[in-house]
Amino acid sequence: MFSIIRKKNAGSKRRSLFIRMLVSNCLLLLLPIIIWFVFYANIEHIMKANAERSNLGMLEQMRLNIDSNLKDIEHLSNQIILNPKLRYLLDTENKDLSERYHLVQFSRDYLKMYSNMTNNFVYDFYIFLDRSDSVIKPNLVADSHNFYDKYYSFDHLTYEEWRKQMISYHSQTYLPASTLQRNGSLKNDPMKVITFMQSLPVEDTSTIKGSLIVLIDETKIHEMTRKIEFANGSSVYIVNQNHELISSTPGATPLSNSILNELKSNSGLLNTNLNGQDVMVSFTTSGQVGWYYIDVMPLNLYLHKMKQMEHLALWVLLLCILVGSAAAYGITYKNYFPIKRIVEAISAGKSHPRKPAVNEVDYILEMMKISWDEERHIKNKLTQQLPLLRSNYLHRVLQGYFEPPEQMKQSLEFMGIQFPFPHFVVILIQVDDLTRFAPNQSEKQWALVRFIISNLAEDSIYEWHTIHTIDLEKDRLALLVNLMPDQLGHPTCRVKDIVSELHRILETRFKLEISIAVSGVHKGQHQIGEAYLEAAAALEYRMVNGQMSIFYYHDIRQHKLQYYYPVETELQLINCVRGGNKEQVVLLLKQLFDRNFSDDSITPELGRCLLFSLASTLLRIMTSDTLAYRRLTEGDIHPVRFLLSCKTTGEMFEKAKDLYLSAAESFKLERSDHSEQLLLQIQECIQANHADPNMSLNLLSEHLQITPQYISQFFKKMSGRNLNDYLTVVRMDHAKELMSDPGLTNAQIAKMVGYTSDSVFIRVFKKIEGITPGKYRESISKCAGSNE
Repeated sequence: MFSIIRKKNAGSKRRSLFIRMLVSNCLLLLLPIIIWFVFYANIEHIMKANAERSNLGMLEQMRLNIDSNLKDIEHLSNQIILNPKLRYLLDTENKDLSERYHLVQFSRDYLKMYSNMTNNFVYDFYIFLDRSDSVIKPNLVADSHNFYDKYYSFDHLTYEEWRKQMISYHSQTYLPASTLQRNGSLKNDPMKVITFMQSLPVEDTSTIKGSLIVLIDETKIHEMTRKIEFANGSSVYIVNQNHELISSTPGATPLSNSILNELKSNSGLLNTNLNGQDVMVSFTTSGQVGWYYIDVMPLNLYLHKMKQMEHLALWVLLLCILVGSAAAYGITYKNYFPIKRIVEAISAGKSHPRKPAVNEVDYILEMMKISWDEERHIKNKLTQQLPLLRSNYLHRVLQGYFEPPEQMKQSLEFMGIQFPFPHFVVILIQVDDLTRFAPNQSEKQWALVRFIISNLAEDSIYEWHTIHTIDLEKDRLALLVNLMPDQLGHPTCRVKDIVSELHRILETRFKLEISIAVSGVHKGQHQIGEAYLEAAAALEYRMVNGQMSIFYYHDIRQHKLQYYYPVETELQLINCVRGGNKEQVVLLLKQLFDRNFSDDSITPELGRCLLFSLASTLLRIMTSDTLAYRRLTEGDIHPVRFLLSCKTTGEMFEKAKDLYLSAAESFKLERSDHSEQLLLQIQECIQANHADPNMSLNLLSEHLQITPQYISQFFKKMSGRNLNDYLTVVRMDHAKELMSDPGLTNAQIAKMVGYTSDSVFIRVFKKIEGITPGKYRESISKCAGSNE
């Protein structure tokens, strides 16, 4: 590696950076080594403290469990001694069978119930009654001698000693663990129990009439202490306040008096000697009965674990040194390799440092200075082109161009564009006419107008918000306004007020006729394109609402999704134009424009669609008559282009009216022959279809492709009668012809002339002819008979 560096920098005095980096990384190993030595020096103290905390914690958990069970025993004792029936039994002698029945009843009704309330901590319980010399327990009543001989007896007590103990005073006394012989049990093997005794009655300490005995299974206590014994290899002792041993781990060495005399506080730790062995003694005190729970752990077990930890720590130190050294070398090489590659890449370039470098870093810094100088030179050239770049970039942003946030941030910084706030509004300013400002509309004058508008806009808005102006076309500018959030609701900086003031100044002071379109407020730079589209859409409303000059997108958004131009209106226009009725044509166009444009709810796109429809209708009318079409287009007038050149609603109406009136005038010249021909068509159609029950004005309208209203008015005007009356007369004439055939009934004739009901036919016939069909037939028959 060093040879490569020397070859790349032959002839220079530059020293390699690799050794310095390797030494620095190796020095970093000192920190974990120092931490290891601190830990190693305190490992004995730490392990001892952990052992003490662990022992005290497990002792405390054991104390809580045992105290909870002892509390249940005291609760059981209170339930039994407070039973009023027990007082009666204490005072009763067992002289006859009836009194013994009371003992059996108490055992069955109460003691059996109490036995169900005990936990597995209690092996059994019984009550000794002195006066009746009886013992009662759940499901058992016996005299004391038989009970002691056949059921429960203690190895260390004779019957007399036991009975004497029963009539001695005890107040919730716990006796040390002793061996209980279970003679009456299925399991005859002895067991170790802790005896709880309470003299009866409780309130009388001089005259003892009996005792309550609860037998506690010592194995349940051993189950609670087993966790501590297995964890530390220690022994657990339970000692009462008189330093009598209640229970201990089986096979444990008896406690010395020196240890017992040290139990003066509620909990603590002792380091002492027991039978020539160094031990750690942890103890805590029962809050229920005042017992001492003592854990004795041999120190040799603790020292053995500590030695194991010390050996493990030494191996870890050695492993860390080996791994750390390898890692230091690897990290050094990995970090140095990019530097070497950079030096090689720079050295391959054409530029060279102005002065010799001490090492690779100095060499890179010198080359960076050269690059910075070149970058400043390029930036100076870019600064000269920056206004053009800024305008082009903002124009693309308006068109919806959006970069990733980080990339867009860099682009904005590069071009000096600031968007400090999240909300944006786009304002489009369209110069409609500058004749009053400058009669000579040269490029210079247009540039001056754009300059004036830009400066006025910046002066009006800059105090409150950030603004950027973009030239879109010769007569159109865009203002990209970045709104200050804290000022969005302030009256003096509302965009509407600013736009109104800008419009007033440009029209009154500079005599410019302008239209302004304002988008909604959008949040986020990615919404600028959407804001521009809104402003452009609002500006289009000049066509449908030309009397306005300021358009707000949130005001012009409408719910109307269609324009009004029904088929009936189109047919009326066609008929009126073909009939040369100019007044009716003007009236229909006025109604059509009022219906669509009176409430400003139609969009510019739908307005253009309406113009297309009007142009399409006109073309349909004119193409049906070649002569009229030729007259209309004599002056090189193209109807579609002529209508779509309109910029306002008023202009649209005037041009449409001119076109339609010209077409009506063309048709008026040839309508005389047309009227007679149309009347004849109507009459022939009725004559041919009078037998159709559905024959009506609407059916005639569909057949002739003329509106019903026009047909009705035309027929009445030309014939002097109503169309329905004419249809009825035709049907009656044909009916009279059919009545000459005697084989046809009235119902058959009614269907043949277009009536679905003979009663309706008879009623209409009588109304027209003055007589019923039957009378008419009689008159025909009489006439025929007289002729014969």
